[in-house]
Amino acid sequence: MLKQVPERITYAQEKIINLIEERKLRQWCMDNGLEHSAIYRIGIGEQAPTYKTLCQIVHLIAPVEWLFYTDEKLPYKPQLVPQWDSSKKSRFIKAHRYDYKDVAKKYGISELSAYNMCVASRAMPGLAFIRECCRDTNPIDFFIDGEEPQVPKSFAPDRGDIINIKENLALVLSKKEDIEQTGYITCVPIVAKDNKGIELAGTKTKGFAVAKNITTYLLSSKCQASYIETVSKEILLCVLIQARNILN
Repeated sequence: MLKQVPERITYAQEKIINLIEERKLRQWCMDNGLEHSAIYRIGIGEQAPTYKTLCQIVHLIAPVEWLFYTDEKLPYKPQLVPQWDSSKKSRFIKAHRYDYKDVAKKYGISELSAYNMCVASRAMPGLAFIRECCRDTNPIDFFIDGEEPQVPKSFAPDRGDIINIKENLALVLSKKEDIEQTGYITCVPIVAKDNKGIELAGTKTKGFAVAKNITTYLLSSKCQASYIETVSKEILLCVLIQARNILN
């Protein structure tokens, strides 16, 4: 017997409920490698779908149908896409790698949330955020691949900058003029936890700069750095001293 469902349901829930009422949901889940109990609870409103859930099922139920209720008009034609790996960067995330602050302002989220989602890959987009983006973005952009944006030509890394390079966060030790002359950039990684690292302070980026793991990159078309923010002179000095002590 079908449990009581909310008065207001999404288009996706409606499809799941129809399968329940037709006693076809279990077989449908088995055929598509889905967990029956989880999909059932999502259908009747006992469990909220997550971004990971949608990634597993966008080839069966269109992304836009998860975001809008049946008493609302769909802003985009439902479109199925192949299953998406939630750990990968989607077209939307790639497109806003360098303007995450604008994303925060435009869609009403904090700069830290936008940074963690678009730059640091520490957070996945929530359904409420994806729905908000539907004002000017087809939600399939969160479930398909896209081209990396060109690196802004105005940015050149400098000592003390926190950057994202090769999908890693790092603190730049090289001076700007040396980087521009040689193409090489020397940095130390920034990690979430390290007892012997220098803890960042006064920045949106949280973590520890690990001076013992000095790394050098050769900048190229396939290895570009994107600017995040700049650490204080005090933090930079602590990292430089520790790095010099290690090298000596």
